[in-house]
Amino acid sequence: MTVSEFSRQHVIDVLRRTGFPELAEKAQLELPDPVDMETLDRFIAPYGLTRDHLISRMGGSP
Repeated sequence: MTVSEFSRQHVIDVLRRTGFPELAEKAQLELPDPVDMETLDRFIAPYGLTRDHLISRMGGSP
């Protein structure tokens, strides 16, 4: 994995922690492993989400 990639499990864990368990289940079925940032952005965009939104919900700042 590179700096611009995440493990699929990490993405699933973040989605669950930020209150999106249904989306986490969908990620388990649809996302590759590892997940690059562009793929993640395209996956969450239809739900009105961004990486910054997820970071904020986890208590961080973008």
